[in-house]
Amino acid sequence: MNVFGKISRIQIICFIISIAFLGLFYGYSRAVRNEFGKALDFSVTVKIQERIDKSSKLRAAELIGNIMEGSTFLASPEVSTVVVIVLGLISLVDVKKKRLRYGSLLIFLAFFLLVLGEMYGKSVVHHPSPPFYMIKNPTSVFPKNYINEQFSYPSGHAARAIFIGIVLLGVYWYKQCKNGAILTIKSLMTPKTLLVVCLVALYVMLVAVSRIYIGHHWFSDIFGGVLLGSGFGLLALAFILPDPYNTKYMNS
Repeated sequence: MNVFGKISRIQIICFIISIAFLGLFYGYSRAVRNEFGKALDFSVTVKIQERIDKSSKLRAAELIGNIMEGSTFLASPEVSTVVVIVLGLISLVDVKKKRLRYGSLLIFLAFFLLVLGEMYGKSVVHHPSPPFYMIKNPTSVFPKNYINEQFSYPSGHAARAIFIGIVLLGVYWYKQCKNGAILTIKSLMTPKTLLVVCLVALYVMLVAVSRIYIGHHWFSDIFGGVLLGSGFGLLALAFILPDPYNTKYMNS
């Protein structure tokens, strides 16, 4: 009996793309260490801050700043850890069929590896954080706990946000899959699914822009975080989408 005897095409695609993203993260990290994109970082930060602060449609700049600060709450280390544990348990335990999907344990492993990847960037790349004068409302939210980290690459918030988004989509897609059938790209392209994808994408974009606007990260930090989070998120997705207990394949 080969429980994992059949691998879906979408599973293979997710795995290959995840390896590509992680390879890009490593290569990009080396480039950032050599001060690649330094001018672009400063330019993007200044333009985003000025565009939001001076926009006639966004008159309440301070309010926008507070909203953006709050939007990163779910991507904070403590909250994101809880969210990953909840999503992992939802994916792991199939209550209706009273079984465990052991492939879902890769969610926890992938998240742990993501944390190690962030630690690698902070301790090896040594990319200085934006200067204090570029920080928006540094004492408006939890002022006693505010810390201006010395190194900012990669953005852990961006990495965790996109990781959670991908895992959330994976769990959602599995729950939408009827009778344990293998998911296909065509089966995912439903209006309801596309709406969920758009909402997740909008949240990740909000977190990314927010981290730059409030002056906690450069563009390169965000891009590195997106590569890191996408790599490990897709790696987890490659293992949580298939159903290894599907009797259709247990006898193959």
